[in-house]
Amino acid sequence: MIVKAGEFVQGGRTVGRLDDGRVVFLDGLFPGETAQVRITEEKKDYCTAVPLDIVERSAYRRVSPCPYSRECGGCPWIELEYEAQVSAKEELQRKLFADCGDLVEFLETVKCPNEFHYRSRARFQYRISNGKARLGFCAERSNSTVGIESCIIADEALNGFIKEPPRLNAWELKDMELPCITTDAGVLYGNGIGWITINGHRLPVSNSVFFQSNLKLLPLLIDYVVANVQGSRVMDLYSGVGTFSAYLEDKYEVTAVEMNKHCLDLAKRHLAKTSFFTSPVEKWNPQRRGVDTVIVDPPRVGLAKEVPAMIASWNPSRIVYVSCYAPTLYRDVLRLMELGYHPASIKMFDFYPQTAHMETVVLMSSN
Repeated sequence: MIVKAGEFVQGGRTVGRLDDGRVVFLDGLFPGETAQVRITEEKKDYCTAVPLDIVERSAYRRVSPCPYSRECGGCPWIELEYEAQVSAKEELQRKLFADCGDLVEFLETVKCPNEFHYRSRARFQYRISNGKARLGFCAERSNSTVGIESCIIADEALNGFIKEPPRLNAWELKDMELPCITTDAGVLYGNGIGWITINGHRLPVSNSVFFQSNLKLLPLLIDYVVANVQGSRVMDLYSGVGTFSAYLEDKYEVTAVEMNKHCLDLAKRHLAKTSFFTSPVEKWNPQRRGVDTVIVDPPRVGLAKEVPAMIASWNPSRIVYVSCYAPTLYRDVLRLMELGYHPASIKMFDFYPQTAHMETVVLMSSN
């Protein structure tokens, strides 16, 4: 059947309609394109599909520069020109936050200086072939492995590691996966601790905890968050290894809350003045008053339902919300608006070129 792709929706698919009126979410098609498609999943009210043959192509479609892109699926927007990727993400953000008031300012997006070779973290599939170690990624919608010789979005160090991976025993791996991260000393794989210098400060990292994967934009994100702190007392929630606290503790009274004990063990290796608490944020509430700025950088699920009211009870003048997932960010912004806060500005950092993902910072102030 022939389908015409409409606009992008959250998650990076386009949306169209089948002849019977059902909504169809389209993987691999860009707005305005028409294609013969194959249904991959059917539900009562909608279905998903992939193109078999593109009849009308977008002016912004390009030939993929990656030989593995059709198998791997890790870069679903790689055939969309980079400027069009950024524009699409900006439009998605504007539509999502359209009902948050006319006073919200959408600030200029911070683009990645190089749309390729930016990624410093990866989780490889590890295989032995003809006595030699080989690395790859999971194939799209499959458990099979796509063996690779290089990765177009991985940084130089990771690509060197792909070419010459170590020979490991099965007990050194989990589910034959090998997580890796580029550090100051080279690629750290498996267990162990490394250090990454950002804006003159050395941050400890490991493959068992989260750390940002775009070291080209992370310094700019840190600078932006720090520059928008108000007052003297800062609450750093979901603090991880202390990425933001590291650049605040010399000037502010900082309290960091993080449920992952390993994260806080790492944070204590480089932070001297920050107060640490190991707890799920939603269970920690100290009924503390007089917090000036609250920084939140939660996982994709966003804030637990109890957290917005907890934050409001501290009466901060500024909330800095850092998010990697716009839908839960939007939900939490609405919750905070109900509690007397309003979004003053929204700024996107394009941490993940070739995908629909984005890093967004919303600054909220009390009314």
